[in-house]
Amino acid sequence: MQKIQILYIFFTLSIVVVTLGALFKIMHYPYSQIVMIIGLLSMLVFWFLTLSEIISSTRITGSEKFMWIIGLIFCGSIAGLVYLLSGRSRIIINNNQ
Repeated sequence: MQKIQILYIFFTLSIVVVTLGALFKIMHYPYSQIVMIIGLLSMLVFWFLTLSEIISSTRITGSEKFMWIIGLIFCGSIAGLVYLLSGRSRIIINNNQ
């Protein structure tokens, strides 16, 4: 399985599961906290894979790496979506990874 597919899977999984967990939490369903933890863990895996790609990239400058890292930390889902849709093609040398 290609790395881009893994990134898409973990990003989508984290968004869906965290949203469901928040909905379950609002409605006071049992095990809602476990669902939210699973979603947050999948987001952490996505962040780890994305940050490793950004840090190891030779196509962007240090200030742009810093911008992506800060964006992922403070605006996780939005920056992750922008990274997947447009930023990754500029950062990664081989898009088939």
